[in-house]
Amino acid sequence: MATEGAKTERDYVTLLNHAYGQAKGFVLHFCPHTDPNGLRPVEVVKKVIDAAQDGDAEMWALFDRDSGDKTPREIQDAMRLAAEKGVHVALSHPSFELWLLLHFQQHSRPENGRNAEIIERLRRHPKAKGFANFATQSGDRGKGLDGPRGQALLGRERDAVRNARSLVALCPHPHGGCSARGLEVERIPTPQESYDDWTRHTGHAPGCDPAGRDPSADVWRLLVSLGIGTDET
Repeated sequence: MATEGAKTERDYVTLLNHAYGQAKGFVLHFCPHTDPNGLRPVEVVKKVIDAAQDGDAEMWALFDRDSGDKTPREIQDAMRLAAEKGVHVALSHPSFELWLLLHFQQHSRPENGRNAEIIERLRRHPKAKGFANFATQSGDRGKGLDGPRGQALLGRERDAVRNARSLVALCPHPHGGCSARGLEVERIPTPQESYDDWTRHTGHAPGCDPAGRDPSADVWRLLVSLGIGTDET
């Protein structure tokens, strides 16, 4: 797994490994980086490709839309590279923090790629223990998920998956056709399949612009692939 951010996503991967890895039989290998500004979307995809030496490795790239920092073309280029190389992408629009918020409540209002309202709602939610000062401090303490923050997330994965799945059907794609109903997540996408076929694995319709999926939190697909947060677990 490679991610845009160096802290929050890393802590989330660690949380999943510790809480569910042994019982579910998986190990998520995080590709570390130290860029305080985060990696660009194409850099995230390239990083996980470079790290996956085993041809049977399942590859995931996590990055955000964040309209203040990225162009739609950057998102599209990263998606097309991922499709070519058989990489799963979990795009968060506007940010990974939306996925965290969906553990506690639904949020279907478009944010135009901006993160401020998402973080404020996360801080204010009465069940989001430990998040009141999220992103208000520098360093690891500011956006980390250890301690009470991580514990507040655990056990709420089913709600998060359901909330995130429902956002796919609300996608503003002008021609419609986006839905996660009945969607299963295959372990490894077929490398070099067409971009439209690869897009269907996400529940989005061919021609749906990923930069316009406002809001969306495709980390749910990672959890479903691991057997976490499904109706059966």
